[in-house]
Amino acid sequence: MTFLLLVALGLGYSARWLWHQAPAVELSRVDALENVRVKAPFRAVTEKEVEDILLPHLRHGFFSLDIDEMRAALLSNPWIVGASVSRRWPNGVEVEVQEAEPLAIWGSDQLLIASGELLPRPENLTDLRLPELAGDAELVERIMAQYQALAGLLTTKDMEVRRLSFDDLAGWQLELVSGIRLHLGHDELLERVDRFLSLTRGVLAPHLQKVAGVDTRYNNAVAVQWKPKEKTEN
Repeated sequence: MTFLLLVALGLGYSARWLWHQAPAVELSRVDALENVRVKAPFRAVTEKEVEDILLPHLRHGFFSLDIDEMRAALLSNPWIVGASVSRRWPNGVEVEVQEAEPLAIWGSDQLLIASGELLPRPENLTDLRLPELAGDAELVERIMAQYQALAGLLTTKDMEVRRLSFDDLAGWQLELVSGIRLHLGHDELLERVDRFLSLTRGVLAPHLQKVAGVDTRYNNAVAVQWKPKEKTEN
């Protein structure tokens, strides 16, 4: 049997024989499968993981396949959020897999997906250009909502969110792509960030390269922390 792995988005193709693992008597059946076509991004989920999920079910043959059972088995992988399985006459099966899209990095070993769920970070997803979020895992929905609100406000070059964190003592801490760190306190985050942005378009505009951090927790002012002089001169 040919097991064809179709990598989505035109990234490439690969094919291999897998049925050396199946007993010869099964391959001789009238309803024996001859090819299995899998379409998947193979980013968070590897080809091997998909093979291991499918292989026990595919040994049953074309007419004996339990399509619903195969789909459920695929969806048991937390990174697979959508799966379709269908027979292709006369002796094939087509499988399509949709993976969860990571929204942000959470700590050292988890990723946050758009549904608000934290998933273990796959080994092959190491070089991700995503914002970092941090805080108590019980507050993940609140932190994600705050990030999305800030991301909608911080859209210009170098002003995008690099890292957002929250703890009860320090409140919200925001680091921008430019490296500027903002102390935002516990409330009125959007108003305080908007005040900072107004300053970057005004009195701070000529000096942004020298700014290390800004404390916005004052009612009618901000405190600016400057970079060490030697760093600003390099």
